[in-house]
Amino acid sequence: MRASTVKQQCKFLAIVITTTLALFIQEARAISIDEYIGLAKQKNPLLKSYQESSDAANLRKEAAELDLAPIITGSWVTSNDKSRPSQLGTEREAELFSFGVAKKFFTGTLVKLDAQTGEFNNHGTVPPGYDQYSTGSVGITVQQSLWKDFFGYGTRKKISRQEKVAEVERLASELQGRGALYDVESNYWDYALAQEDLKLKKANFERAQKIDRWTANRVANGISDRADLMNAKALMSLREAQYIQAEEELKSQEVKLRDNLQLADSEKTPEIKAELGTARPYLINLIKMKNVEKIEARIASLEAEAKSLVAEETVDGLRPDLSVFGNYTTTSYDRDHSQAVSDITKDDYPKNSIGVNFTWVFETGAKSATRDAARKDALASKLKAEKKHSEGQDAWTDLIRKYDVLKQSVSTLEKVAEYQRERAKAEQDKLSKGRTVTANVVLAETDAAEAEVNLLKSRASLRKLEASSLFFIDTESAE
Repeated sequence: MRASTVKQQCKFLAIVITTTLALFIQEARAISIDEYIGLAKQKNPLLKSYQESSDAANLRKEAAELDLAPIITGSWVTSNDKSRPSQLGTEREAELFSFGVAKKFFTGTLVKLDAQTGEFNNHGTVPPGYDQYSTGSVGITVQQSLWKDFFGYGTRKKISRQEKVAEVERLASELQGRGALYDVESNYWDYALAQEDLKLKKANFERAQKIDRWTANRVANGISDRADLMNAKALMSLREAQYIQAEEELKSQEVKLRDNLQLADSEKTPEIKAELGTARPYLINLIKMKNVEKIEARIASLEAEAKSLVAEETVDGLRPDLSVFGNYTTTSYDRDHSQAVSDITKDDYPKNSIGVNFTWVFETGAKSATRDAARKDALASKLKAEKKHSEGQDAWTDLIRKYDVLKQSVSTLEKVAEYQRERAKAEQDKLSKGRTVTANVVLAETDAAEAEVNLLKSRASLRKLEASSLFFIDTESAE
């Protein structure tokens, strides 16, 4: 018993150690941008809410054909009627059952199937054979629209309009989600930039300290004058201030990063593996597509299509309602209820009917105003969509142009940073050999630091510009 307990304790301890090590490794491992975005989608309530809204819109799109879903009806009624004495007695007890199925089709055809049974008991002075009896019937009714909703015209328009509206809702939610995702990714690059900038500012500050100490020794030895020392100290003070600012900026960006991941105060900020020099796939993939459009423009286009369908629905809904219908019903009658139910489908006593229904709303000012208002709404949406489409095309062209220019700028700044680094090294070497003055070293160091910062900022801006293509979609793949 004791050995079993010890074995269980050892097993539990092994699980705890393994879990702790796994968590430690997970925390220690640097996460990539894709892993970071994945975590944000899992934990960030705002991103999750937009995804839920998008899913809901997709479901509403699937629900557009709800009007065509089969409908089942059923009822049970028991009654006792003493209100109107008749030849069948002074009191009538009845128990009625009914069941029906109805289905409307894309063609505007309505089909209904009904079955009914009833048990009747009459009390009082009742003619022979009428004190107790049961009935049953099965009927089928077919109705076809011939003017309004002509062979399902209005039904199809309604379904198409509901699908368009649901797609507008889905894209609107997706646009909001992509906007939030852009902010999340931008924060990642800002944090990465702040980290790299802090490393750079720290290295610059340390080099400035070395220059200060080296110059102080030269002044003490009478090799350099006090002006060189003040120049070196000014450089060191400037680099120290920049280092402090970089530390503060990193803390500020860390707050945003932690908020994106919804980290608790007790949770450690994950290390990130930011590759500022590696292109993101969004823009590169979109450039290969032929039908790229801004999401806002696509939404406006779908809204215009929906308004156009509303106008067509409105016109159709105001047409005269003309429909033809036919009905065939079997009837059974027997003293015994079970026998009446058994004979319910026999066609010994059939009933059939054919008819036409007609309804027309008089032509009035209100009727014409309803049509005209719907048409004008459709036209306004169409004009708005055309404007949004034009603006979207210009925005896409401008984005590609900016991307090409910024890529060239980054390439140029890489060369500038490399040249400035080499220049600063050369000036330091010359200073160590007494062939230049401290002022030249300070200037070279400042120029090199500025070039490095400009390169980092440009790379981060390039990654953000790539992320801004999230606001565009390929309309062919989206449909």
